[in-house]
Amino acid sequence: MTATTPWSPNSFTPAHPSYFKVKLTTWAITWGVILLVTLIPGVLLLAGVSTPLWLAIGAPVLALVIALLILRILRRQVLALGYLEREEDFIVRSGVMWRKQVVIPYGRMQYVEVNSGPLERRFGLCQLTLNTAGAGATAHVYGLPSEQGQALRERLVSAGEEKML
Repeated sequence: MTATTPWSPNSFTPAHPSYFKVKLTTWAITWGVILLVTLIPGVLLLAGVSTPLWLAIGAPVLALVIALLILRILRRQVLALGYLEREEDFIVRSGVMWRKQVVIPYGRMQYVEVNSGPLERRFGLCQLTLNTAGAGATAHVYGLPSEQGQALRERLVSAGEEKML
């Protein structure tokens, strides 16, 4: 645990760079499917089915514009992820447009779990979820290397046991 007081944005441990690949793959799959669906009116128009021209052209163009806008901020979203271990609490940050910082006192942690989906496992990453005894506060730490995630989980559990209220 680092006792960095006062802390700065540079004090946070960032998500692993491979997490961008996970997000990029998810983006490609999601927007690939959406783009294929928006192409259906154009295919129907080419097949001779009466379909409005604005729908055949507008839907794919709109989907492409939205997908490219999301792609533009994807790297910044990953760079905004991070966590900070302090003496009495744990801070998780996220968000580019809507920034969020969750401060969880060690004594309020109810349980800590490590999860990883198929893409995360492919890149050797995991996600840590912290749940508190309070009003349903939950924090997620994304983009952790698997070994680092397990070690962080153990540190948080032991710190939580020490600081039990």
